[in-house]
Amino acid sequence: MEEKARNRSLSDLKGRLMENYLWHQAGDVLLNSLEVGVALLEMKSDGVNIIYHNNALCTVMGYDENEVINDIVDMLCPRDRMALVVVSEQTLMKGKPMTIEVLGVDKAGKENWIHVSAKPVDFIKADGIVALAVITNITHDKEKNLESTINYERCMMLQEAMEKSVYFEYDNISDSMTLNYRTADGGIDPVTIHNYSTYAKKMHLVHPEDRELFFSTLARACSKVMKKDFRYRTTIIDQQSYKWAKNTFQSIADSNGRIVRIVGRIDDIDEAEKEKERTTKLIEYDSTTGVYNKLTAATKIQSAIEENKDVREFFAIVDLDDFKEYNDTHGHSFGDEVLKSAASDLVASFPDGIVGRFGGDEFILYVTGYDVKTVEDKFASYLKKLEHTLIRGENFEIRCSVGVVWSEMAGDYAEYFDEADALLYKVKNSGKNGVLCEKL
Repeated sequence: MEEKARNRSLSDLKGRLMENYLWHQAGDVLLNSLEVGVALLEMKSDGVNIIYHNNALCTVMGYDENEVINDIVDMLCPRDRMALVVVSEQTLMKGKPMTIEVLGVDKAGKENWIHVSAKPVDFIKADGIVALAVITNITHDKEKNLESTINYERCMMLQEAMEKSVYFEYDNISDSMTLNYRTADGGIDPVTIHNYSTYAKKMHLVHPEDRELFFSTLARACSKVMKKDFRYRTTIIDQQSYKWAKNTFQSIADSNGRIVRIVGRIDDIDEAEKEKERTTKLIEYDSTTGVYNKLTAATKIQSAIEENKDVREFFAIVDLDDFKEYNDTHGHSFGDEVLKSAASDLVASFPDGIVGRFGGDEFILYVTGYDVKTVEDKFASYLKKLEHTLIRGENFEIRCSVGVVWSEMAGDYAEYFDEADALLYKVKNSGKNGVLCEKL
């Protein structure tokens, strides 16, 4: 039995050539019968050159057969040109084998993924290092892997989708959104929105207060691979009104790191969010006036003080003058109306401030972003407005005293409170119904 052709030398093969068949002709047939590109790469300080390639390399790189490729680097995307040079310097030029995947551009401008496996050889005379490279086009495999990833995430989202969920797929390349609604019989009714980014803003699919969150999250998801969930109000769940929804998504990138798809689901959490709002309101807000209660206001003010370093900040205590007389003369329900009006006007005067009911007829306020004169003028207007307060169809003169302390240094809630309280009592002792504002 003839010995199997395993580990035979080229000289053995050369000895079996047909009569009048030259060795280089046989080698040429062998190389050009391969479905992979074969090249001899010359590694020099100024780049990578091809000093030999078979015809199949043209096909692999997306060029016409027999078209001469002078420099493989010219066939690569700019980012991968540098990657090939750097990796070859770290491997081939040090006598080590190299394996790398790079993104090539064919003659028509289409991107193709190219796998290069090379090893230094010593049978060619050259100025630099010569490497024998086997080059294959792996674009199809990459696309299959990407599609498998998309299908996997798609299945995971569908499995997790609940009865009131809307499954979606956003195509980042074409800017198209497909929403898959569940039908009454359990089927899927897909709706595709083209030019989604523009459409979503134009048609107000997201509540105005949540648009910045929504579109900034979408932008981040389109720039890097991420898995996240966030809450916002939208008309996707119910086209008749805004409802709270939870968006859970996974962004998917191709082999070049470019985000091509975002898959996810939108869950109806409207009832849960509204219940949470009701609970929060009971816990954090004063039931009579609608402003923060004492504990919540103090906590929020202290947090704001710690965050606002080196800014001008104001802390005020507002105390209604002779409030007991309103209760004694008109009843406690009337007194509640007085408190509501005083709190409402204070919030209107400082809409960007933190307002809380400290207790009884006292309110506290923290605000930044104003100069001293503006704050003094705002409180003067506030006092004037209270002097003409409409309650139950009649005008009443509500009077109050205000102590305001301000600082441009990092302060402390307790220190601000004590100083503002001292200023408040100076106003009380000097005739009431006034404002005293001083620097800490």
